[in-house]
Amino acid sequence: MKPAIKTVCVGLACGLLPTVTASAVNAPTIDEAGVPVRGVVRAVEQAQISTDLMARVEKIGFRAGEAFKKGDVLVAFDCVRYRADAQSADATWREMKLTLESNEQLEKFRAVGRHDVAISKARVDKAEADARGLAARVAQCEILAPYDGRVADLTINVHEQPQPNAAFLSIVGAGNLEIELIVPSNWLTWLKVDSAFAFNVDETDRQYEGRVARVGASVDAVSQMVKVIAIFDTAVTDILPGMSGSATFTQPNG
Repeated sequence: MKPAIKTVCVGLACGLLPTVTASAVNAPTIDEAGVPVRGVVRAVEQAQISTDLMARVEKIGFRAGEAFKKGDVLVAFDCVRYRADAQSADATWREMKLTLESNEQLEKFRAVGRHDVAISKARVDKAEADARGLAARVAQCEILAPYDGRVADLTINVHEQPQPNAAFLSIVGAGNLEIELIVPSNWLTWLKVDSAFAFNVDETDRQYEGRVARVGASVDAVSQMVKVIAIFDTAVTDILPGMSGSATFTQPNG
């Protein structure tokens, strides 16, 4: 018979101490006054622009980094074919209206029946819808700036045809910046809308005053973090979307 082997363990080998994860060590608590959290500056107004037009680029109004005003032409397409189709549809609409007017006059003398007049009206409605649809397509031949801003990215050149529904132009609005923060969910016991904080931007190495505008609607169950959206207290001109920094809050009575 083999002798029994007695296992002897010491400290952590015996599992006497609880396991401590890195996230548990690093996670700030509400007892820590002035703990900074990271944040990223986002533009409130931003858009990725695409088109389903099958047409080549005729003109590019602004290149990456350039500023534009609301209503400026950002990109124009060569839409000769679309304009011709729209003109043809408009002419057909006018023709159908003349036919309807003629049939309405003939109906007064009982030269045509009500059925013929009803058909003429239906044809006018169809021709009008076709004309309006093609006019809307022609309107898409120029991409107009929806607000004052700057071109963030442009991936197409004159004479090129964009891929259908693939973004080729990215724009951001001028001003109207927000700060997106991720904070521990236990901060919600004291962090409220209008809570003030100091935001130090890495790229400018300057500090700005901010204020909480909205608190996220849900908490991440794994990380126990919540998203907070904040705004700058005063207008800023030296900050661009995408810049990041550290926000320092001071909890009340802490």
